Amino acid sequence: MSYRYDRNRKNKQLNYGIATILLILALFTPVYGMIFDWTENIIARSWKNKNDLYAETSNFFQSFVARGEILERNQELEREIERLEVDNIRTRYLSDQLEATVGLRETADLVAPILEYGSLASYDNMIIGRGESDGVSVGDQIIISDTVLIGYVSDVFNTTARVTLYSNADQSVTGILYPHNESLVAQGAGGSSFIIDSPREIEVVAGDILYALNQPGNIIAVVKDIEFDPRDPFKKVYLTYPVNIKQHTLVGIKKPLTQAE
Repeated sequence: MSYRYDRNRKNKQLNYGIATILLILALFTPVYGMIFDWTENIIARSWKNKNDLYAETSNFFQSFVARGEILERNQELEREIERLEVDNIRTRYLSDQLEATVGLRETADLVAPILEYGSLASYDNMIIGRGESDGVSVGDQIIISDTVLIGYVSDVFNTTARVTLYSNADQSVTGILYPHNESLVAQGAGGSSFIIDSPREIEVVAGDILYALNQPGNIIAVVKDIEFDPRDPFKKVYLTYPVNIKQHTLVGIKKPLTQAE
């Protein structure tokens, strides 16, 4: 019993001693201030880190939203650019069509749209959107690009007509070879091309022009190449239309001079 009493007494004395030391430290030393400052710093840093994390998170989501808005705006601009490009192409096309129509009206009696180009089996013909009801007749001359004579009306229907090109393999056309002023016959060779058997003494060169004999002022073809064997009295002259017919959508129809007069 006395042993337990002594132990309790010693514990009380120890606790009093510790309490006294702590009291002295609190009154006469800055230990508690240091502990308080240290604790306050920890709490302050914790709040700062929390606020920084919140700010970074907010900035991330704001940046994400802004990036999405920029992408959406870019897509809208791309769609607008595509629309403007289509409008520009359409405007150029309409301008070209208007210019071609005006030009043909000045040199032809009637303007017709090209409805169908020749097939692989028969490349050198076409169907045009004018016919008997418009006054079109077999033998009418067909021009393109204002001044290029390409063929004639070979069949007429009520609202359409078939055009046979002079470059068809079973066709031929007489023209004046400029600048030599020689009357020569150009044989159709298919594929918008011609061949002339020219006398060897004519100094034909690439770029010479074959003008129409029956439609003065209209071009038929341009010389592209010449083959000549000194032993042959003739030279082969190869010509083509000066325009790509398949890039055109309109033709002019002219009455032969004999009918027009």
